[in-house]
Amino acid sequence: MISAGELYEKVFHLSHTIGTRMAGSMEERGAADYMQEEFGKSVPKVFQETFPVLSQHASVDCLEVLQGGEWQSFRATLYNGAPTTGGELLTAKLVYFDSHTDYQRPDLSYLKGKAVLHYGASSPDEEGYERLIQAEPAFLLMVDTRYTNEVPLNDGLLPAQVAKYGAVPTMSISFFDAWKWCRNGATEARLRVSGENVIAESRNVIAEIPGTDPAGKVIYMGSHIDSVAGSPGADDNAIGCAILLAAAKELAKEPHRNTIRLIGFGSEEQLSVGSAAYVRRHADEIKADGRFMMNFDSCGSMIGWNKFVINAEEALREQLKEHFHARDIYYVEHLGPDPCNDLFPFTVLGVPGVTLMRSNCEAGKFFHHRYDNDVTVMSFDIAADLANASARFVSALADRDLSVFFGTEPSSEQTVRGMWRSEYGGFDYHL
Repeated sequence: MISAGELYEKVFHLSHTIGTRMAGSMEERGAADYMQEEFGKSVPKVFQETFPVLSQHASVDCLEVLQGGEWQSFRATLYNGAPTTGGELLTAKLVYFDSHTDYQRPDLSYLKGKAVLHYGASSPDEEGYERLIQAEPAFLLMVDTRYTNEVPLNDGLLPAQVAKYGAVPTMSISFFDAWKWCRNGATEARLRVSGENVIAESRNVIAEIPGTDPAGKVIYMGSHIDSVAGSPGADDNAIGCAILLAAAKELAKEPHRNTIRLIGFGSEEQLSVGSAAYVRRHADEIKADGRFMMNFDSCGSMIGWNKFVINAEEALREQLKEHFHARDIYYVEHLGPDPCNDLFPFTVLGVPGVTLMRSNCEAGKFFHHRYDNDVTVMSFDIAADLANASARFVSALADRDLSVFFGTEPSSEQTVRGMWRSEYGGFDYHL
């Protein structure tokens, strides 16, 4: 039985003892080593696989805005994957750009050399990003319109799109600062960011509970190890790692017909780079033997509601619903592909699955990618209920004949393929 206290201990170690775990950092490696050690206490086969990532080694030295005839300083964070200014101070006219409507303009050349106040945390699609970069702005100041924050959040560019089209210095600013600038008639901005992005090593931690049937199949369980810059990442996603470790201990107590493979993924915050690296490396095996993927990400919010991201045929969705409802756990279904979590690369290969999450506001989670994503925002009793129900579902599945099993939702296959190409770079992408 997985306890709340057990989850708290593991989350505290990852989010507070180790702390922020950015992709490719020593802290991310420390968290991976911790997971390998904990897995090894109950699981016979545990190892790591490494892959390259861009690791951010930069600091925002200056973001100032000219308003009322005076330069005033504001806080900002550098988007992961975005270039720095190389220590150079860039000054440019400030231009407001609404990402929801202004991409409809046939000509974006007016953005050339400008400091673009981009109202929206990203471009709407690959074509929009290409056009934005081709317009050659001096730098981008991104406003996350999902959350009315007084602090800048941490976010990132899509590595595949950066590799294809390039990038300019891209900053996150707070929602309320953007409003202040517009209200006060700000006209110019200047920015200096020192440091650089370097190619570093991230890692996936794989723990395998081998099945007893030589012809058995594979069930995957996953969570991501890393966090964004400036955040302890307790709910995003130390809680997923804690559930994975606790589930491994429970599931290893008895033999199962099919293999259970539990994976702590690195670099999810760069758009599931670790999960994609695993899928590219093991594509043949996953296509042949993969039968189900259960992923845990940000599922510990103290108040709110369960949100299960599911891509599976209706019969499997009904089995999930029956299992969790019988344990008094109810959830909102988000059906279809979601490229922003570690389930998605498995969906590309036709493996059905679910990502367990919890929301607490209509946009998601108010502490998303913030400095206060710590143990105080979490309910470990709720997380323990989810963990126990999930472990029981996987345990029952692991004892079934999986030679023929459910697939993903057929209507989403074309969408999945398009997202895999445009947002992940497809199977041929490499750093």
